[in-house]
Amino acid sequence: MTYISNDIINEIRNRTDIVEVVSKYVNLTKKGKNYIGVCPFHDDHSPSMSVSPEKQIFTCFSCGASGNVFTFVADFEHISFVQAVSLLGEKLGYKVSSDNAVRKRDDYFEIYDIASKFYQNSLNTSMGKNAIEYLNKRSIDKNTIKKFGIGLSVQKVSLTDYLRNKKYSLDKLIDIGLTNDNGKDIFINRIMFPIYDLSGNPVAFSGRIYNTKDTSKYINTKETEKFKKGKILYNYHIAKEHLQKNDTVIIVEGFMDVIRASTVGINNVIATMGTAITKDHKNIIKNMTKNVILCFDGDAAGEKATISAMEMLEDTQLNIKIVRLPNDMDPDEYILKEGKDSFINQLDSAISLIDYKMELLKKNRDFSDVKDISSYVNSVIKELAGEKDDIVIELNLKKIATNFGIEYSTIFDRYNEYKKEKREVKKDIKLRKYYNKYSQAENSLIYYMLKDSSVIKMVENRVGYFPTKNIRELSNEIIYYFHKYGIISIADFISYISDKEQLYNTLKEIIAMNLKDDFQIDEIEDYIFVINEYHKEMKIIDLSKKLKEEKDPLKQAKISLEIMKIRGVKKDDTRD
Repeated sequence: MTYISNDIINEIRNRTDIVEVVSKYVNLTKKGKNYIGVCPFHDDHSPSMSVSPEKQIFTCFSCGASGNVFTFVADFEHISFVQAVSLLGEKLGYKVSSDNAVRKRDDYFEIYDIASKFYQNSLNTSMGKNAIEYLNKRSIDKNTIKKFGIGLSVQKVSLTDYLRNKKYSLDKLIDIGLTNDNGKDIFINRIMFPIYDLSGNPVAFSGRIYNTKDTSKYINTKETEKFKKGKILYNYHIAKEHLQKNDTVIIVEGFMDVIRASTVGINNVIATMGTAITKDHKNIIKNMTKNVILCFDGDAAGEKATISAMEMLEDTQLNIKIVRLPNDMDPDEYILKEGKDSFINQLDSAISLIDYKMELLKKNRDFSDVKDISSYVNSVIKELAGEKDDIVIELNLKKIATNFGIEYSTIFDRYNEYKKEKREVKKDIKLRKYYNKYSQAENSLIYYMLKDSSVIKMVENRVGYFPTKNIRELSNEIIYYFHKYGIISIADFISYISDKEQLYNTLKEIIAMNLKDDFQIDEIEDYIFVINEYHKEMKIIDLSKKLKEEKDPLKQAKISLEIMKIRGVKKDDTRD
């Protein structure tokens, strides 16, 4: 594999527990000898991903995602396989510099890392005095500056020139959003807030004015290959370290809200950076924790963002609560004006999703109008039909009956009607790929080759030719791997072929078939027989087609004899 030794990969994997790693991203529950959790690689509504501590692999039986600990981290963090090996290796004390050929670092990350340090150094020079005074006035002290890597861009010192002197091309700097088309710095005389990806790498900046007037208070890096707002949650890499399995993540709009919360010791906060919550955000959030508090800005736009986030997250089975701050304040302003204790009280008093919906449904209603009352009651009951907590349902149904003087039985009957309608809504259908007897035999042999070396030897000595190209190549790779290393392990073999995309995808399909682990030799014999029979069947089909097309009786007889020979039928056996 490029840039990495297979021995190093296997050594790191063998010292890394996949259950421990995956549980940092996904809430896992033990079930039998495996662990199950919601799959982060598709819009999963119930646990469909299994993690095997014995095999050290994960498998989603819904979307087919599967692999070992490295491929899980690579897919979740949107990084390369080699970077995932590096990330996990560093935690075990492995050095990952280019000198030992473990990783060739991506230029993008390297440039942004240099840029971030460049801006931080500028802030700490005499040129940064006014900027530091400005930050201190906003109650951002030196510890917070250091924690969030805050820096300064100044006109007198060009980042572009500095990076070009380090041999990075101008085209590259323009492409990744640090330099404009005229070869000048994008960011000038601004306080620089680095934006990090899920792994904690700086991938963008937001620059704020501090001693000048400008129509743009903030300027952000343009979206690039590595920086897409819809795939990044600000402070994720820090917040996830402060979460326990049953803890809570607080979602805010802006990175300044995150930084302000951190100054008063609240670190389990992430920000969408002004965008609506996307499907990618949703998959990240639902695997962080079971509990979410939405604390967006207190103005009308913040309410709209809250409703949008609720709609995106409500099918995730998360426990969602809402905070609506008073006087149109955002969390940054609220903490500065009202203090830490008041903000914590707001979080502790967060209302449930259903209660917030009921408050929203009251808006613009005239409760002296019978039709408005009826419309409101029906809307609330519809919402309750989607609630899973029976106590919450009953308490709210009784509250509605009491508040509006309606018989409880009438309310309950209407609830059951809506509940029935919801049950009849078409549910997600899990499609399973159909396998004929030949593909079933091929896939089973590959799977059991990775389970037992005796099957490898049987296939090597007795299977002439696998019908499917990818299976044929996969079998050859397994045989080669076994002869080279003298041992076979499915988790290590995944690492070995991870850079062979087609073969890896084929292997993932086989793993997702959920074949039983135990096998009898008779079964392997049957699979081998089916594969070897395939070629006879294909030859017979080809000859039968020729027989139909042939007009010469002598040639027809010759083809028929050939077919009989392949079938093992002697000429004399056709006589009575």
